[in-house]
Amino acid sequence: MTDRLNGPSYFLGGMLSIIVQTVVLRESLFGEHQAELASGVVLAAWIVGSGIGAAVGGRTSRHVLFWRLGVILMPFLGFAQVMTARTGSIPLFATVFPLGFTAGAVFIQPFAFGRPGVVYSLEALGAAAGGGLFVLLSPSLLAGEMLAVSVLVSAAGLVACGRPSWGAVLALMTIAGQILSIPAAFSQMLGSLSFTGYDDVRVLPSPYGEVVTAERLGQHAVFRGGILEATWPSMESAEATVVVPLSAAMPKSVLYIGSSPEEAELVAGWPTVDSSVSVVPDASLMDAVDYPPGTLPGDGREYLDESEKKFDLITVSTGQPLTLLSNRFYTEEFMGVLSGSLNPDGLAALRIPGGANRLHPLEAELAMSVRLAANEHFRWIGILPMSGLTFLMGNGREPDLTGSALASTLDSLGYQGCFVNSGTLPYDLSSLRVDAFREQVLSAEAKMNRDLHPECFRLAHMLWSVRTGGTAGSGYVYPAVILFLVLMTASSIMTGRFVTAMGVASAGFTGLSVEVIALVAVQAATGYSWVLVGAVTGLFMIGAALGALAAERGILNGLRSGVSLSGGAALACAAMLHFYDGGLIGGRLLSLSLLAGTLASGAAGGCAFTSAAVRLGGRSTGRIGLISLSEYCSAAAAGLLIPLVLFPHHGAVLSLLGAGCWSLFWALLQGSGTGK
Repeated sequence: MTDRLNGPSYFLGGMLSIIVQTVVLRESLFGEHQAELASGVVLAAWIVGSGIGAAVGGRTSRHVLFWRLGVILMPFLGFAQVMTARTGSIPLFATVFPLGFTAGAVFIQPFAFGRPGVVYSLEALGAAAGGGLFVLLSPSLLAGEMLAVSVLVSAAGLVACGRPSWGAVLALMTIAGQILSIPAAFSQMLGSLSFTGYDDVRVLPSPYGEVVTAERLGQHAVFRGGILEATWPSMESAEATVVVPLSAAMPKSVLYIGSSPEEAELVAGWPTVDSSVSVVPDASLMDAVDYPPGTLPGDGREYLDESEKKFDLITVSTGQPLTLLSNRFYTEEFMGVLSGSLNPDGLAALRIPGGANRLHPLEAELAMSVRLAANEHFRWIGILPMSGLTFLMGNGREPDLTGSALASTLDSLGYQGCFVNSGTLPYDLSSLRVDAFREQVLSAEAKMNRDLHPECFRLAHMLWSVRTGGTAGSGYVYPAVILFLVLMTASSIMTGRFVTAMGVASAGFTGLSVEVIALVAVQAATGYSWVLVGAVTGLFMIGAALGALAAERGILNGLRSGVSLSGGAALACAAMLHFYDGGLIGGRLLSLSLLAGTLASGAAGGCAFTSAAVRLGGRSTGRIGLISLSEYCSAAAAGLLIPLVLFPHHGAVLSLLGAGCWSLFWALLQGSGTGK
């Protein structure tokens, strides 16, 4: 037994915090119709809670007791958070805050027992290890199982800090629960909470959090990350989506990108088709749904980018761009990939959900945004009112897309559809109907949709808010950001070293800006799943550990170096984002650049915090807690402002330019050695 904390306990405390944080971050996005940008709410709540927890926890004299209580509570608060987040009975911010508070209280206690650089680096290395563990395990484990892993880490932490009996009890409880399948049952219960109207709900693990298959009165549905992917039987919708593109192209080779088994079956069985490939977005769907032979799991855009095959028809049916993952199939960058994968007379078909008889003005803007993107890479674009709207695009001969011509094609093939056939097409595609939809789209004013300027994503969320009676926009963000900045300023003043504290705070703001942009931009450009949460967080914390050690040993000389590195990393990432926007680099190089920038931002934060902690008196946990609060409030402001306001409205480049310049401003005010 010991009344001190030691190196292994520092490491395991950091590991536990990040495992729980990444689980909460991924699972809290389920059903949140801000989709990936809701990560800003989660991060802001966690970070501001951590800052307050560090400030409060830093004032206690019973450091070991508070640390032990924190590591016991954290996993169980994680279970409570994911459950309350699913029910929606409590605002998301409020469900995450208690966890952040506990993590901050755990974080601050070890500074009473060791040099700031050593303590910070070991906690950061533990956090990096936790992120790596999340990357390895999360594609195969649901929320309950991942949180059970966090209980085991908590048990190990109790053993390391001198409470082996407490650790043994926690470990035995976890093992017994696993034998009884309690974590799996918890995950199944979470799925059932979100789909109470369905009779049979199955929850499957996935890199995206989970895939849910549900059945009600013979109607099947698949949800991925809480958003509907496909329903069946729904032959009317399937025919409306694929029959017109197939009859216009008369293809021999077809690629289908989507999730509907009925659409994939229609494509594979079309009379003229000799070879077809269907790409569905998640391997878990292959376990839950019967798709035709030749179906592959994976990202359809990545498949096109890497495949040397050319197709007569590529049809894309991915649903509304309510996520950055879906928005990637409506952008200018994807149109270039799509155009390059067609045979000379090949056609591309892209479905955009919309009204059956007339478009909502926001739907028209969304469609115009896609048309502007397509116009960069296709010679002709047809707008047809089928299954909402269908864009038919090509660079070769433009086929006759009138209803009567397509009806004749169906008759020549002997195709007899139930809902789309030679009898219905002359009316569905009458000149009056086609011209009305086309005029409405072309008269709408919109910006081009791009990977890093997700205009369709923004419009889809505005449309969702209108239809659900919610409030479009992000007005609540500004009062919260102002509150966080006031707390940042007040805590910086209370440290007695205002400029020093503000230097650390600016590094916190910029570091989280880079981390958030890395998450959303890599997702938008490459489609990498939310397993990336663990990788990005882990890299940031590896950088934090290296930066703390570099400051401890004098390799990075002082606070000015750390804050300058923060600003430089953000500006370098902004430059790479600009190069991607200009088509000079691809998604993979962009991803590597942003991950490197995340590592550098972590190093900057670790160096800045350690240098400031030394200035503030080493083991003075009270003052170190205040500087943590200043840093965390600044980072929480970035967690709301960057993803919810700046990125969707101004793009990734300007977001990081502003953050980088903010850090460089405070770097100029830092003294070279002691500072103020």
